[in-house]
Amino acid sequence: MVNHHHNNIATLYIHHPLSLNRENMKHTEIEKTILSNLYEAYFLGQSGSNLNQIRENGGWDDNLFWKVAERMTHDSLIKASAMGGSYKITSDGILSAERQGLAPQELKTQNDRVRKLIMDVFVKTYEDDGIWAEEYIDSLVRKTGQDEYSIAQNIRILEDYSHIESTGGGYKITHHGLDKMEELRKKNLVSAEYKQIREMNPQARGRALQKLFAKIVEQYGWLQEEGVRTSHEEMDVIIYCEREYYLVECKWEKDSIEADVIRELYGKLGNRIAVHGIVVSMSGFTTGAVKQAEDYAGQKVILLFGLGDIDNMITGQANFGELLNTKYKELITHKKVVFA
Repeated sequence: MVNHHHNNIATLYIHHPLSLNRENMKHTEIEKTILSNLYEAYFLGQSGSNLNQIRENGGWDDNLFWKVAERMTHDSLIKASAMGGSYKITSDGILSAERQGLAPQELKTQNDRVRKLIMDVFVKTYEDDGIWAEEYIDSLVRKTGQDEYSIAQNIRILEDYSHIESTGGGYKITHHGLDKMEELRKKNLVSAEYKQIREMNPQARGRALQKLFAKIVEQYGWLQEEGVRTSHEEMDVIIYCEREYYLVECKWEKDSIEADVIRELYGKLGNRIAVHGIVVSMSGFTTGAVKQAEDYAGQKVILLFGLGDIDNMITGQANFGELLNTKYKELITHKKVVFA
């Protein structure tokens, strides 16, 4: 005899995939709207925003809306600032809004500039006066030429991320902040070098590209050896992190890379155990080259990096580790080569 009561209870816990997708889309929409509103409020001098008003304007279900707000609070993206539904964005929320493109572009650009100016002042003060050097809000206003409110709001973000620390009345840079500024300096050098390479003739820029790629991956914690030769072959770059190794071929040619480049790299990989391959091409890949890499997936991993991938790493829109993981996963799970 079928237990209909049991079956009816079970159906309560079965959600249709389309319903889940729609709910997830609403969650994302609500979160983005909250972050966008609270970001503007923070930098336009408002003490906070009333989430009840935001919910009403969006016409969202009360229960769903506050579930999202509660989760955002748990994730330290927002925090309550007063009774009655008033909330403020946190430093984590500010950076999340900027990463997702939710902040007004002009306002984001201004805040990026203010933080960079502030940190430049701290670095110079540290270099001139040593570890006891301090800066104050009024001195930062004078030295950066920015208004006091913008300085104060961005100082809080830098302090929350331990780039600077309070000394009681003023602030000083931390060693973490010094490290971050050195990372930024190196990225700026790579970006400038990339612009120079783009102006080179095709013969020279291929060699320059492999040096540039080696510098990029170093910024993400990988070690590299560039221009490696053995008795019978040459590799553009070898990159490695602990026991994970990749042979890298870099091409910057007029036409898309053909399948023979993939086959040549496969031959080099065949002489080595547990070593993977990467082909970087600034002119793209032919259909044959992509298919060849996919066909080899059962024997060797060969990942492809295109012009868009390099651009995204240099501009900071993507990092090498994330791209590597995505490409590796797609090749292993779906036998599909992806590149930008």
